[in-house]
Parts: sequence; structure tokens; C-alpha cells
Amino acid sequence: MDFPESVTVMVLARLPIIDIARLKLVCRGWKFLLESSYFRDLYETINQRKLSSSWSILYNDQSSNTALEFFCERWGLTKSLGSCVTRFLDEMKAANNNRRVRILAITEGLILTKFGPGTFCVADPVLREWIKIPRHPPYSSQDDLQGAAIVTHMNNGDVLGYKVVRFGVSILGIGMKRDRLCFQIYSSDLGNWTYHHVSTQRPISKLLPSNPLNLNGYLHWLCRATQVIFAHDFYAPTELCRVIDLPQRSAKGYFKQPGQGDEATLTISCGSLMYMNTDTGRPNQQLKIWRLKNYISGSSKESWELLWTLRPGLDLSVGCVPVAMHPFDKEVVYLVTRKTNFLQTHAHLVIGNLRTKKFQLHKDWKQKTMEFGDYEPRLFHQFLLPQRLGSIPCPPGCTLATLTDQH
Repeated sequence: MDFPESVTVMVLARLPIIDIARLKLVCRGWKFLLESSYFRDLYETINQRKLSSSWSILYNDQSSNTALEFFCERWGLTKSLGSCVTRFLDEMKAANNNRRVRILAITEGLILTKFGPGTFCVADPVLREWIKIPRHPPYSSQDDLQGAAIVTHMNNGDVLGYKVVRFGVSILGIGMKRDRLCFQIYSSDLGNWTYHHVSTQRPISKLLPSNPLNLNGYLHWLCRATQVIFAHDFYAPTELCRVIDLPQRSAKGYFKQPGQGDEATLTISCGSLMYMNTDTGRPNQQLKIWRLKNYISGSSKESWELLWTLRPGLDLSVGCVPVAMHPFDKEVVYLVTRKTNFLQTHAHLVIGNLRTKKFQLHKDWKQKTMEFGDYEPRLFHQFLLPQRLGSIPCPPGCTLATLTDQH
């Protein structure tokens, strides 16, 4: 019995996004229908209360090479996002001669992984797809490439493309001057590697942070040593990097280094970049949260809006380290603290409501820890599924591989 197209569309619009993504692969006709503006609008109308539900906070445990999950809201998934990631990494390892697979970045439902020297993969652990990126060419000996990240091109909830970015600092001339960033970039649109330098017009510390944040085509590096954020738009033709002063930058240029009491991190909430800072060295520590409102180099007054100033007020004898915010609620924050019971020190995730000023222990790490540095904010990731989950854009000359779902 054939149903009218209007009835079929209404049924499809009520399916979980993962099922819709799989139906796109059935035939071109279904793909055209499910990606049409008509279906898009209908889907958003019917599911407006559910569009922000598929997300998780993951901790990248580098010692065990697993993704520990501390909070998850899921819709239409039989397994949590954390279990999807861990299982997928294990199966990728088995499919690649048991070579260790390491997570480098997580963004927009994608993970950037590396196994072996110079071998990168872009993967979707929910759809169980991955693409092996061609090996990068040699680069200048004057450049110090230190890490890798992924930046995405989004449109109305869809991942249209991505770039794998190897990044570092360029060393120039007498005195080892450092005022340029160097990028080796692989584009999913072009299917090749290119090399770029961008000027920062500011001195750069020897090492860049290894966890730049992807948002709106930009990668953001929080450089506490120089009290700035380096932000570069990888989808705009520019040779300049925006250098945004941190809101607490002092006039004398003094800023506490990591380990001297201050703890800070970048996170994303409600589509905006957030900067969180707290002083763990004080008995009554303050948590401050700013929103980046303008990408203006220099003056912090024009760039930042102070949203919250408060004290977590937890009686735990030690301070809290901010690690993330709720991606769809700027009143909810996640922190890490530690507590000692019977000579064993465990780390805890703390969930806080900034409006009501209520903070409570959410989950206990079943591990011993002696230093906050064991649980750095850079190892925490917001894992969000795009509103309309689709296959990874496949670059020219590459192959989209799929792991068989075994049940």
C-alpha cells in the first residue's frame, strides 16, 4: 500500500536524527527529500524541543585511551555517546593492525584521531564512519608544528566541510623572533595539503595550547602566558590572526602561570565562546564567566561581556577547576574538584546552576589523584551531534569507510 508523500514526510520527521541520517543513504530520491528546505523546516517545527538533546561531556583519558563520560543527554541512540566513542576507537584499532588510536579533537559530532606517525583520520563514531587523510608533506625546518585540530564549515546544522589543521609557531631571524603562526592545512573540499603563515603582531610563547576550540570557522587558542586568545578564521582569505586580550589582563602585563592558583578554560554555550576563570588558591574562590561578544584585537573592554561572578561555596577544602558549560544553557556550568576519603583522593565532577547559585557533586571518578593537573580542562570535550546528522564529507581521492555494526 502506497502512502501519500505528505504522510510519509510526517512519519520521517518524527524519526531520531540517526535514523534519518541512515535513510539518506538508501537512494538519491530520499536524500534529496531529507535534505530539502521543506523537510528541514518541518523537522525543526516538530522537534523543536528535542533539537538540543544529543550531547555529552567526555574526558579524554590518555593513559587508558578511552573517553570517560560524565554527562549525557541522548535522543534516539541505543547507547550513550561516550560508549559509542570508546567502542569505535577499539574497533578502529582492531581494523588497523592494533595500532593505538589517539583522540586529538572532538567537534560537531566528528573526532580527529591519529594512529601511527603522521596518519590522521576524521571519524563519526555514531554513524561508525571514518576517512583516512593522506599523509602530509614535509614542512619548513624553521617552523615548529606542535599539534593538530579540526575546524568545520557549518550551514543550518549540517557539516558542509572541514579542515584538518596542523599548527605551531614559526621561528624567524636573529633572536628567534616568534610572531607568526604556521599552519599545514588539509581541506575536505580540495583534497590536498597547503601551507600558510599568519602574523599575530604579538609575541608568542614557545608552545601553543594543544586544544584549540572550533567555533564558526575559527580555531581559538587560550594562551595564558601572554594573556590573550589567538583566533584565526580558516574560511576567510586573511593573513592576520586576531589577538584578543583576556578580560583580566593587567596593565603591567602580569598574569599567573598555570599551577600558581588561577585556573581558566574556554568553552562554548548557546553558540558563543565563553571564558571561565577561578582562583583555586583562595579559601573563598570566585568563579567568573565572560562571553566573547566581538572579535576585536586588543582592548578587552570591547570584546568581552561579564556574565557571572560568584563563589561555588562547596565545602571540599580545595578549589574547583572549571572545565565546561552546558552547550544549550548558559546558566549551567561543570567543574572538577577533589576530595579525600580514607586516605584516597578522588576527583569529582561538580554541576552548578549559576542563577540559583546551587552546586552539587555529580559524579565521582573512581581513580586516585594527587594533583589538579591530572585532570586538565583541555582534556574535556563537549560532544554534540549536529541537528541533522549526515555522512562525513569525503574529500576527492579519499574513501569513506564504514565499520560493520555488530549486534
